[in-house]
Amino acid sequence: MTGKVLVFLLAFASVAWSEPVDHTVHQVQLRCDGEFRSATRYQRTADAPLSNPVRTMSSDICDSDGLEITVARTEYMPGTPMELKDFVKQAAAAMGRRPGVAKPMQSTAWVTVSKLPAQRLSFSAQVETKPLTVESVYFLKEQTLWTIQIVFETNEERRKKAEQILASVRHQATP
Repeated sequence: MTGKVLVFLLAFASVAWSEPVDHTVHQVQLRCDGEFRSATRYQRTADAPLSNPVRTMSSDICDSDGLEITVARTEYMPGTPMELKDFVKQAAAAMGRRPGVAKPMQSTAWVTVSKLPAQRLSFSAQVETKPLTVESVYFLKEQTLWTIQIVFETNEERRKKAEQILASVRHQATP
């Protein structure tokens, strides 16, 4: 066997049988395979309209075996009403209004993340010709909202993997 073939086989084996590892992204720890990359960064400027309550927002994305995992952290201006159930309701409504979405179904449940009240949102729909599922967890601490969202083409193996990832979510307290 040539050296190039051996290197290729070793590289393939490490990708095909990679084990989930712990990642910490925006003070959230979760267990998945793949690497996170920066997706969105927003910093409020002095001339931002008063109607925009967001102070900072950042998100990172990881593609992992057919799952798109997003971890987002949004800090709101002091005095902004912070009701978790309202954020989740708005997120679910926005998903259902996206172009090409048909037969949306959703459910929510109260859960906890590191002793913080959290809401779990499960959303599924036909998007164009494919069944799509979005599994999410939302939690608040003071004026900050964290969103962990996993999007995938619906199948049982991916659903189980999404469940494992969301079960691993922990909030890392600021030192």
